[in-house]
Amino acid sequence: MTRQRTHPLRHWTGPERKYDLLFEGTAAVVIVSVLVVAAAIIFGSADGGLSYPGGPPAKPGTAFTAKYWATSPTVDDKGKSDPSGGAMDFATTVVTELDGSSATATYGPPFNNTAGVSQHIGRVSLAGVAHSVFGLTQPINTAKDFVLAPLGAVVAPYDPAVSSAVRQYQGAGGSRLEGVAADKLISDQQAGWLKAYTAALAKGTADNGKLTVAPGDYGPVPTLVQAELSIARSGALDGYLTSSSGTQLTTNPYKSTMFFSDGTLWSTIATGQGLTGDQYGVMNELWNYPGQFWLILYALPYHIPAIGTSAAADLWVGTLIVIVGMLLQLALPWIPGLRDIPRALPLYKIIYRRYYRKSRSNT
Repeated sequence: MTRQRTHPLRHWTGPERKYDLLFEGTAAVVIVSVLVVAAAIIFGSADGGLSYPGGPPAKPGTAFTAKYWATSPTVDDKGKSDPSGGAMDFATTVVTELDGSSATATYGPPFNNTAGVSQHIGRVSLAGVAHSVFGLTQPINTAKDFVLAPLGAVVAPYDPAVSSAVRQYQGAGGSRLEGVAADKLISDQQAGWLKAYTAALAKGTADNGKLTVAPGDYGPVPTLVQAELSIARSGALDGYLTSSSGTQLTTNPYKSTMFFSDGTLWSTIATGQGLTGDQYGVMNELWNYPGQFWLILYALPYHIPAIGTSAAADLWVGTLIVIVGMLLQLALPWIPGLRDIPRALPLYKIIYRRYYRKSRSNT
């Protein structure tokens, strides 16, 4: 016996209406485009560049660079402007990159092998697990990548004093391996130089890019820091950070980003623009505009006291996003109660109200 296939259009007994696919598609694109533009105007965040309360004027779209950092004035807690604030902040950060006390040097995986600093949930460290499986995926040696390598490539070939300072500093010890732990970055001799210079720099001054500190036994450190500040102010350091990836165009400037974030000015601007975690920063682009509201799922857990005050806040938030934002949705058809929400809230009857109205009239 052969089974005869029925044609769905010839045997359809339900309601029919004409449907212009081209018109519907064009209308959908136009309507969605208008709504997107309107939503961007109403809810979008303004682009104020690097402006922040009390800070210097910044053109829209201005990017944070080493040159901007090293040449910008800063504002203290009382609103007083310091013309050399950016230069001093930059110089201080350079010293922390050398001595291994910066946030990047002490971050741990995926940047370096500094032990015991990764966030944990109980005894589980996901960063540690990933490190064991994949190794350091974004290795950084802060002393080499942020200071010694730029000076060696940009300044040392043309400045005998800087060349000699780089050789003297490297000859005093310290590891130059990528991803080395923070306590391996410097030798005892280098630690002595850096400790003394850190104390002197806290009382020093910067006038038009020229650092001045009290005399002391700092080894080659003053020459290195001054040279780094000089190439930052000229823009040469930005050129090096952009080109040091080895590719013509880099889409992963993680080293320069981590370097900038180790300084104070970076966080000052972020706080002034409402971009920190306690300001729902991931949702904002500037100030207190509503911003990207759909990112509230990621921002909200940081405001739960038990999570926001935890040393493993980022790990907790990431875990919740995976569970709630991904796994829960995949398991939704099998979870009693949650899977019945569409039935309890029959929004589909509003959407297809014409069909249901016609169905009732036909019966």
